[in-house]
Amino acid sequence: MRLPLLISAALLLLAIFISLFRDMGVVGVLKLRNTEKQLRSEVEQLRKQNAELKSQVEGLRSNPSMIEDEARRLGLMREKEKVIVVPSNKDSRKSSSSRPVAPHQ
Repeated sequence: MRLPLLISAALLLLAIFISLFRDMGVVGVLKLRNTEKQLRSEVEQLRKQNAELKSQVEGLRSNPSMIEDEARRLGLMREKEKVIVVPSNKDSRKSSSSRPVAPHQ
């Protein structure tokens, strides 16, 4: 009488184990849902970034001041402009310390 009950219980436990841990079991489905959420978030972030880049491209195509700002950011200058390089504090200290100092009289 106990043997069929033990076999039934073992089969039930085996069925539960298989449904939980096989490839598309409950655990697998939960992992897939978590991955899906992450990917959806990444896609949304990339869509926002894409919209910003499209806006920037449109501005660069039609707005001369935006083009000039970007050119200056890249270090470009207009014809006949002169560049004046102002040394930073570190550079000016080095150059002043490397100059010979006249003795005090």
